[in-house]
Amino acid sequence: MADVTRRIGLSLGADICWPIAFEEILGRLDLKIPVDGDTVQFAVERVSIEPFDLRSGPRYDVVIDRLTHWYHLSREWIKKSVAMDG
Repeated sequence: MADVTRRIGLSLGADICWPIAFEEILGRLDLKIPVDGDTVQFAVERVSIEPFDLRSGPRYDVVIDRLTHWYHLSREWIKKSVAMDG
């Protein structure tokens, strides 16, 4: 039985209150879900897209995005991450 950590990236822009609430809720839940003999846990962190490295692979299993409709740089980062997700 292995411990598996799934990473959630938060792409937020100028959001202040929402990410704090999401991180706090996930921390309080302290989820440990049994899946096929493994235990799956979740870690959350805010996405950093600087410096923009075209060769870096995606670090997250899922990204919750709240700003690509406003910021072109993060839109390109999301596209690159999806394209490089092998």
